[in-house]
Amino acid sequence: MLPNIDRNLYARFKQEGYRKKQYAGAPVRSLSGIVQLAYLDVCRTISHIEPQQAQLFTQTVESCIVGLLSQSPETQEAFDLLHHEGCQQCTTASAIGKVRIHYGQAQKLMNMSFKYLYNEFAVYYGQLNQFGFPDNNVEQFFHLPIDNQILTYLLDNCDFCSATSLPWSKWSYDHYINFQSQLRNRLCRGYKPLEIDYLLWNTNGASVGNAITRRA
Repeated sequence: MLPNIDRNLYARFKQEGYRKKQYAGAPVRSLSGIVQLAYLDVCRTISHIEPQQAQLFTQTVESCIVGLLSQSPETQEAFDLLHHEGCQQCTTASAIGKVRIHYGQAQKLMNMSFKYLYNEFAVYYGQLNQFGFPDNNVEQFFHLPIDNQILTYLLDNCDFCSATSLPWSKWSYDHYINFQSQLRNRLCRGYKPLEIDYLLWNTNGASVGNAITRRA
């Protein structure tokens, strides 16, 4: 399991943060349910998306996760490649409808899906699920989901740089990986990227400032 994550925080987040009540009191036990839960975090940035597009978008992420679980990557580079290929495939949903799916939207769905897959058992319940988490510790490779809250905080409080003025939802791969690289280069020893997401709303424990080094 990732270190430094307070299990009680996730239990509270389940009650206060989730957008649908049926997800609050019980674990999401299906992969499609986990991806749908993540989709609630990104769909508001995709106005007028057609059902067929939305279905392809979410099914692509499901397929990516199935691939990860069937043959878990053993290095950060291997996970990054799987993640990038999955996000690229997500953007192909643009071809079957009127709405364009940007890389920034794809990373949000992918990253939130991985986060919820980990959360539902490894943190909230502290036990293995049918997907094998947290036994293989692959969550150490997961990326930080990028959204307005994360981006604004890191830019304003931690002296991060943004390569573009575009909103995160319209980022390209280059914009995205530049930001992830900044984070990796400045994480303090023992911290992992996904933990920053928790620390932003952990007001009673360790702060983001404890996890990120100052710029030289």
